[in-house]
Amino acid sequence: MTETEHEAAWPPEDIELTLDCDSDIDSDSEEIYDAKGNLITDDYVRDAISDVHRAIDEGRVHMPTGRPGRPSLTGEGAHSPRVSFRVPEELRERAKARA
Repeated sequence: MTETEHEAAWPPEDIELTLDCDSDIDSDSEEIYDAKGNLITDDYVRDAISDVHRAIDEGRVHMPTGRPGRPSLTGEGAHSPRVSFRVPEELRERAKARA
């Protein structure tokens, strides 16, 4: 087993996978189809979730164990603080060139 394969039961105890009842899609008034033309219903979504769980449990889906991206600046297991702001395009380009 490689380091990117998920070894524990799925989902982990601290994660609950459920249907999103607050979805922007109202399946009672909208018809949404998948790429193969199948109507997406609540049963379709439940079946898809079950298929994903089964595939993970059977080892057909590899779950990454590490976090993508750069290491935290504040310590292992913690997100580094981020600051976001808006600037004029010219200033952004100058900052990008300097970085």
